Amino acid sequence: MLVFDSAHLNRLQEDGLACVVCDKRFPLPALTVGVSSASSPVRACEECALLLEPPADPTTPRPGPSPDR
Repeated sequence: MLVFDSAHLNRLQEDGLACVVCDKRFPLPALTVGVSSASSPVRACEECALLLEPPADPTTPRPGPSPDR
């Protein structure tokens, strides 16, 4: 389980009321992705949760924005 440093979270993120990645508040982020250093559950949107998952194969790139070329 991921542990997020509370010093880098705002109050809503730390309380699980906003996405830990994008800070979206409505609708309430659906997935618990870890805990804060204060032991509160931390949540993320479904899309953002994908960014926090390690790839199954270490050589597989993580999803995210495409680099500009």
